[in-house]
Amino acid sequence: MINYYQLSESDGIKKSDEANGNWMALQDLTQEEQEKIIDRFQLPNDIFQGVEQAEEVSRLERLDGTKLKDAYILVVTNLSSETDHRIEKRLEPLIFILSDNLLITHVKKKSEFIDRLFEKYRDKTTSFEKLVAYVIMMVYSHYIAELLRIKENIDELDQAARETTKNDELFKLADTERDVVYIDHTLKGQTKTLKALWEKTDFAEELNDPKLIYDIEFRQQRAEQLIEIYRDLLETVGGLFSDMMDNNLNHLMKYLDSAALIISIPALVTGIWGMNTGGIPGEGSNLAFFLVLGLAAILSVLAAYHLSKKDYSK
Repeated sequence: MINYYQLSESDGIKKSDEANGNWMALQDLTQEEQEKIIDRFQLPNDIFQGVEQAEEVSRLERLDGTKLKDAYILVVTNLSSETDHRIEKRLEPLIFILSDNLLITHVKKKSEFIDRLFEKYRDKTTSFEKLVAYVIMMVYSHYIAELLRIKENIDELDQAARETTKNDELFKLADTERDVVYIDHTLKGQTKTLKALWEKTDFAEELNDPKLIYDIEFRQQRAEQLIEIYRDLLETVGGLFSDMMDNNLNHLMKYLDSAALIISIPALVTGIWGMNTGGIPGEGSNLAFFLVLGLAAILSVLAAYHLSKKDYSK
């Protein structure tokens, strides 16, 4: 699907056609459509290949040898709000090809990002640079919202680690750690890309909006700080789970050792009286069996009582 829009100072974003539009929005293209776009502008053959992959690398590159003037590609990764999907499905690369007269964007299938951009900034988006800047700010807002949700999971896991070591909680811990790993590496890659965008291009100068740049950098710093804190918290919670499991195992072993000790007492008594040698007390008595059994029972009860008074939590 190819949609054309016109970005202007007076109207913001307006629906347009191929002849008058200066923003080409691409989504869910067939292989044939991709090849036509690539051939039309003489773009690199693999330029759209990573749009469906969560592992697509955030990057900023000059595009030489194209039909677009002063063109470069910017790739950032957004995080969708579909929390019921795995993290790999939620990460969606956003590809921007910027030039003097045309902006080309490409998003993954079923992405709602363009619609969200229209809802928030349709009237404010008056240039290519502002569109990209608003997109970057939205991306970091999505990461911050996700990280705050992860913080709630971490708090629940921290409480669960103090009370239980059930498999469900361990699975939840593993899923949360997986999410944090993906977000952490994604944010690190985008930090380098945005630093290059500010320093190695005239993007900031063309944008000419220090407040917007400050808002982006503020969200970027907050997201990076949150991911560092939550990553360390997850390591602490994971260690707490391990310590609690070790502690519970120690308690179990103490219990089993105590039970084995109690069982060994009647075995010892009956073993002694069962030796096949002469001179055993009670050898000729009909009550000897019951006396030995009673002695074993009394000693076992006394041992059990003594062990029950011991504090196994220490």
